Amino acid sequence: MIKVLALDPIHEAGLAMLHARQDIELVHLPQPDDASIAKHMADAEILILRGRHLDPALFDTAKSLRLVSRHGVGCDNLDFAQMGRNSVTVAVSADANYVSVAEHAFALMLAGCRNLIAADQAVRSGDWARRDALGGRDVQGSKILVVGFGRIGQAFAARAAAFGGEVTVFDPYLPADVTLPAGLKLAENRETAVGEADIVSLHLPHSPQTANMVDAALLAQFRAGAILVNTGRGGIVDEHALLAALDAGRPALYATDVLASEPPAQDDPLLSRKDVIVTPHSAAMTEQGAMRMATGAAQNALDFLDGTLPDRMVAFAPS
Repeated sequence: MIKVLALDPIHEAGLAMLHARQDIELVHLPQPDDASIAKHMADAEILILRGRHLDPALFDTAKSLRLVSRHGVGCDNLDFAQMGRNSVTVAVSADANYVSVAEHAFALMLAGCRNLIAADQAVRSGDWARRDALGGRDVQGSKILVVGFGRIGQAFAARAAAFGGEVTVFDPYLPADVTLPAGLKLAENRETAVGEADIVSLHLPHSPQTANMVDAALLAQFRAGAILVNTGRGGIVDEHALLAALDAGRPALYATDVLASEPPAQDDPLLSRKDVIVTPHSAAMTEQGAMRMATGAAQNALDFLDGTLPDRMVAFAPS
């Protein structure tokens, strides 16, 4: 029997796929403690992992582990060098959640454009007349910069363009001669593009190259009144520098699904600000998104065992 360990809540559709295999012993720990994880990691051959950061020592003691199947796409909770030393393959649910995250980014953008949080609070507090002071902007005609043009960035850009936004794309990994969808423009310089944008939406993984990429210097390029949306990863935005930038109104609002420290401390200064909208890293967790991530992670495990894991699902393969 092949032991598969699944951590944290997983949609039943994915678990059912694993239960159906007669050669698999599935251990699902929806609310695990450190001791139970260590116990089952010791002889697990496949680990289905969400966003949890495990003690690296656990991987070194997991002598039977051959695959980590990510319940999602980002792999910033895994050390590929360690995976290589331990001969562990890493697979991702590449197509599972990009629509869900793109729609969430769009929702955050709309909430910022229309001051929805402030409008809701005004009604609840009896301040109906505040509607004349809420301001807001239309997406149509707004200059929107999409930073990162992978699956999620492309899906977000398509939605923003459909709403009449003037969409510009910056991604240093795109070739200069790339052909973008009709109506989209390619930015040659990040700083210049940021300075021209009414809305900047981040769609990047966390890596040594992107850590604190949105720093004090880049924040200083934002135009007054701009909106910054982040559904990429915490740690891409220098949150200390962001506080000063918000005080200066450049940007005027930060709408994010991700934070450098998750969950945040209750005294995190971002949480007390009216110019910050925060959601709990939930962009992918629609009903459909959760199901697709679970079934995608399960299918990757099955394909790995059968020797048919698609290359596009492999984030890392030991040499």
